[in-house]
Parts: sequence; structure tokens; C-alpha cells
Amino acid sequence: MTGWRWVASGFRLLRRQPVALLALNFLNLVLLTFSSIVPLIGPLLPMVLSTVFAVGLMSGMRAADSGMMPTPWMLFEGFRANGGRAWKPLLVLGVINAFATVGALALASLADGGLLFNLAAGTIAAQPTEPVTGTALAGAIIMFLIAYTPVQIAMWYAPLFVAWHGLSVPKALFFSFVAVLRNLRAFFVYGTGWFALVMALSLLVQVLVSAMGQSALLLSWMLSPVSLIVLSALYCSFWATYRDVVGEELPPEAAATGPNQET
Repeated sequence: MTGWRWVASGFRLLRRQPVALLALNFLNLVLLTFSSIVPLIGPLLPMVLSTVFAVGLMSGMRAADSGMMPTPWMLFEGFRANGGRAWKPLLVLGVINAFATVGALALASLADGGLLFNLAAGTIAAQPTEPVTGTALAGAIIMFLIAYTPVQIAMWYAPLFVAWHGLSVPKALFFSFVAVLRNLRAFFVYGTGWFALVMALSLLVQVLVSAMGQSALLLSWMLSPVSLIVLSALYCSFWATYRDVVGEELPPEAAATGPNQET
């Protein structure tokens, strides 16, 4: 099935150039983390810059898929794409993503008093005044997903449509939305596959922590590279979805509404 094949393709692509792709993803994480300490706009800046760096990550994946060696410099491809004209609309997409995320979290706060918002913002010490139950937090997560999923669908291919296909921001968002909806079954299987994989890894970690006892600190050190590998494979699988659904050889309008992928 196509969705499962995308998940497997992520790990296969990572295996082709493991060191280079892991280094590229690590650099992306480092830059986004350091951007978060910028005064005033720090909490939003990683979400704004993520759209620009997403183009760079996919440039690295494209290079690896073509048999070439990805380089750290590729991470900044978003600033050079489309003759150096893509970075401004990419930042606009980032701003849209940031405000949509904050808006969805604010909406979810109606269910849990702001706990999910504080978790996402890294300010968990600022607890809500009223006690929050697990049911309330689960309700907040569901509310967030309902509010943010349409945004994520519109953002899925939008940065690449802007950088590689020269589309405007509104067209990029529209054609990304259409592309995902036309392949909704495949994306459902794809999302389910990654969710199952992450849950299985989480359960394995809990078992190992219980078994290792006082060695749990050592385990936490071991988990960092594992998390980087999984995250890198996830980005590699995103490239697989773009390659199959869009295809760079197609014109923008045809590409965005390209052939359906069967599950």
C-alpha cells in the first residue's frame, strides 16, 4: 500500500546517505533551537523559519535520492531558490503557520485551561489555576487536531510549491490542500503508520526504563540519536510523498492535482 511504502521509503533513503542526512537534520534542529532564544519573537521564530529550512531539507533528500551527497549548505536552499525570490513568500508561509498554530492551541485551551498551550510553549511551570484531568487534556488535543489539521494539509507541500514551482502563497496553499485531499487514503495510512511506529518505540522505551532502573539516565543519552534517526526518516518519507504525488517534471497546476496514489 502506498502509505506504508512512503514510511518504508523514508528509512531506505536514510540508509543511502545516513551520515550526511543525519547531519543535515541535526543542523536544522540546532538552528531552530537557537532561533527560539531570540528575545520577544523567540517562541514563534522556529515555526516561521521551519518553512524555509523545509526546502533545504527536501533539497538534501532530493540529492540523496538522486545518488548525490547532501551537504549542510543545502539547508539554506530556501534562501536561494527561485533566483533568490522564494525566501520572502516562504517566510510569509512561516508566519501563517505560526499564527495558525497559536490560534489552534488557544482554541484548545478552552478544554484544558491552557495546559496543552503551556506544554507546547515550554512554560509548563505556568500551571492553570484549575486542576486539569487527563480527559480534559485529551479533549484539548482532539480540539487542536481538528483546528490545525486543515492548516497542516494546506502547508504540506506549500513551501516546495513556492520554492520549486514558483507559485504564490495563496496558490501554493490551495494546491497543497488539493494534492493531499486527492490522496487522502494514502496519507491516512501514512499517518497511521508513523503513529504506530512512534507508539511502539515509546512503549519500548518505557519497558527499557523500567528494566534499567538507575541506568535510566544512560538510556536517555542513548535515546537522543534514536530520536534523530526517526525524525530524519520521517523527513525522508516526506520526500517520498512529494516525489510520488507531485513530481518535479509536472507544471505546478498539474503537479498539485497529480495522479491519485492508491493505498
